[in-house]
Amino acid sequence: MPKILVVDDDQRIIEILEKYLRAKGMEVIKAISGEKALEIVDSETTIDLMVIDMKMPKVSGFDVIKRALELDKQFPVLLLTGSFDSEEALRKIENFDFKEDDILYKPIDLLELEEKIKAKLKS
Repeated sequence: MPKILVVDDDQRIIEILEKYLRAKGMEVIKAISGEKALEIVDSETTIDLMVIDMKMPKVSGFDVIKRALELDKQFPVLLLTGSFDSEEALRKIENFDFKEDDILYKPIDLLELEEKIKAKLKS
């Protein structure tokens, strides 16, 4: 059973993703903030994939990803975003070498999410 870390500052999104992914046979760890996600990344050793909102107050999705890489945790990542509204966000995506297949746009298409997770876990 794959273990998926879901990070978003919107509780409704976390609940929807958790319910859907659990119904698909995945274990879900959830974090309502970047700070909580950092705690989980620091302590959890068996994350198979992370689905994370890019824009959150205080600690962004990019901050969490950076920390995971510093710890040499090499799990796949899917980014959640409403839009790319700045040059800085585009630069960060390029710096982390994310591709279009690594991005999910809000509102989230749950079938697309499932397909992208399956594809990431196979590679």
